[in-house]
Amino acid sequence: MVTAVVALGPEETILWQVSLAIGAVVIIVVIALLGMLLALVRSIEQGARELLGVGAAVAGNTSNISTALTIADTLDDVATEAGRHAALLGVTS
Repeated sequence: MVTAVVALGPEETILWQVSLAIGAVVIIVVIALLGMLLALVRSIEQGARELLGVGAAVAGNTSNISTALTIADTLDDVATEAGRHAALLGVTS
């Protein structure tokens, strides 16, 4: 039975240690960047929820605009008719 001894020289050992250290730093940076991205996504999601609530409130506030415009047109007609009646009766304002 032949046993092979595998050993690394000092240069290879230092190269592996540097590679592992760089890999650890990269993993830490990636974790930090993903955390920042997650915080940003949560902030955007919260803003979108608030915007949805505001949009619903605006929709509720503007749902009667067509009725208000119809009433405004009718009031213009009433004012015109009142002016005609005043003219027929000789009333000046």
